[in-house]
Amino acid sequence: MGIVEGYLAALSASLLWSINPGLINRFSKKHSSILINFSRNLYGSLVMLSVIYLLEDNILVDYIGIPIVYASAVFGPLLGDVLYIHSIKRIGGGNAVTIGYTYIFYAQLFSAILYGERITPTLLLGTILALMGVYIVYRGERRGVDKRGFITAMAAAASWGMGATLSKAALYYGGPLQIGFYRCLLVALTLTPFIHREAIELKARELIILGAVTGGLGFGAGMPLFLYGIKFVGVAATSLTTALTPVLGRIFARFIAGEKPSLKAYIGTAVTITGILIGLNLLSPL
Repeated sequence: MGIVEGYLAALSASLLWSINPGLINRFSKKHSSILINFSRNLYGSLVMLSVIYLLEDNILVDYIGIPIVYASAVFGPLLGDVLYIHSIKRIGGGNAVTIGYTYIFYAQLFSAILYGERITPTLLLGTILALMGVYIVYRGERRGVDKRGFITAMAAAASWGMGATLSKAALYYGGPLQIGFYRCLLVALTLTPFIHREAIELKARELIILGAVTGGLGFGAGMPLFLYGIKFVGVAATSLTTALTPVLGRIFARFIAGEKPSLKAYIGTAVTITGILIGLNLLSPL
């Protein structure tokens, strides 16, 4: 897999993740954020384990890297996603995904500090435009934003940024599919002691849907694709590519959960896509 494939992998992950906000908003009302995230990671780990088995691939990773893999999981699909789900329940999927995806800024900042990834002028301009589009979408929301939900979404963004950055280090110890599997498995195991009283709820129709779609597809397929992107094009560019998620996520949330985006949401979509194209050197800013 080369650079082009890396970008396509990141874009595919972004498209898969766009479905999540609407589904979580629609089906999460009766269940705790921790239980929902446990279900998602459980389904995600099972899907990736099945793929590893079907491909007859090696499931093992270098045990020396397990602490790094676990740290990336704690900041990413554990803490980041629990906060994200909680914010969706308070302020809706469209708002939460818009605010949460400012993680792009944190990921680029952390990767520049830890790995010395160069932030090129086009990448910087693309990031500014992409985030400007996200802001336009956010400003187009008709409802007021719950303060606690806003803070929770911002905390999710910072956590995701560190999780994405640590994922690059984790990839030194195994392939994207294997690292993705262990991340989800470790999150599910970590959350197990906290959901034992609610475990019976895992049979509920809503959790099966959330687990199968946002976990099985979002984590099972989306996480390895995201990690492939990081491996081949870096944290900054991969994170920028996923800026498409908040704008599509708001649109999908309209059809899935009845959320109604304004005209500014569509304008923001166009601005964000333009930023992505510029940041990836697919569209000249001149």
